[in-house]
Amino acid sequence: MNNKSLQVGGSIEKATSGTADLQAIAVLQEAWKVTAKHFLTFFPAIAGLFLAQLALLLVALKVQLGNPGIFFDAFITGEGLTPDILEAGFMANFWSDVLSAPLYAGVSLMALNHAVGLPTKPRYLVKGFPFAVVSVVTMLLTSSLQGIGSALFPLIGLFLTMAFSMTITLVCEKRVTPMKAIQYSVVATFRKILPMSAIFLAVLILFFLSFATAGIGLIWTIPFFFNVKAIVYRNLFGITLQVTTVRKGDNGDDNNNQGKEEETKVFDA
Repeated sequence: MNNKSLQVGGSIEKATSGTADLQAIAVLQEAWKVTAKHFLTFFPAIAGLFLAQLALLLVALKVQLGNPGIFFDAFITGEGLTPDILEAGFMANFWSDVLSAPLYAGVSLMALNHAVGLPTKPRYLVKGFPFAVVSVVTMLLTSSLQGIGSALFPLIGLFLTMAFSMTITLVCEKRVTPMKAIQYSVVATFRKILPMSAIFLAVLILFFLSFATAGIGLIWTIPFFFNVKAIVYRNLFGITLQVTTVRKGDNGDDNNNQGKEEETKVFDA
């Protein structure tokens, strides 16, 4: 049995130098096909992430307001929507994103599998748990910077959302520090600003269309979004696969060994 690594797509060097290949239309077309292929196994994990974030949101609202219903009633009716309630909603959403980061990482790693043609199962949602601490720290940093950017100017917040889109995947797949992940992701985005902007604009439009269907379209759009990010990540930074070669028919008999075969297994990203 022999183990070796296989690099698929770009690399950190190509991403940060701007030499990686990234074509917006090709990425969107591939992501659409990948989402259709893996939808039935991917959507349950997406639903699990959503429910976890919702639960954390309700807990955070309860801690701040005593009753989460106060926020939702004020938001829906528009009555009593005070600055304090708005701030409570913002902070609840912030901590919901931060604390659910390990599950977000799991979904992102599942999408990486899709980007290299590997299958996934809903239980792979927990594959981000080994990166719980680093993913939470990364999400804390990026969410804080996005919040500051949005407060200064909404377009800055939108840009940072795009520029930080690959940080969680970088800390998990490349094993780099959160600050390095932020640096690599921002530089790679600047180097490919036109195709990146086109890709995220298309996804943003799809999100708006999904909300126009009372949110039903999100069932497709959210898995599509994660697959888009994974394909962009593959093209820019590359994905390292562990390949194991197993010799079959090896029973210690030299004569029998002459006819043995090799089977290559590619383990999950």
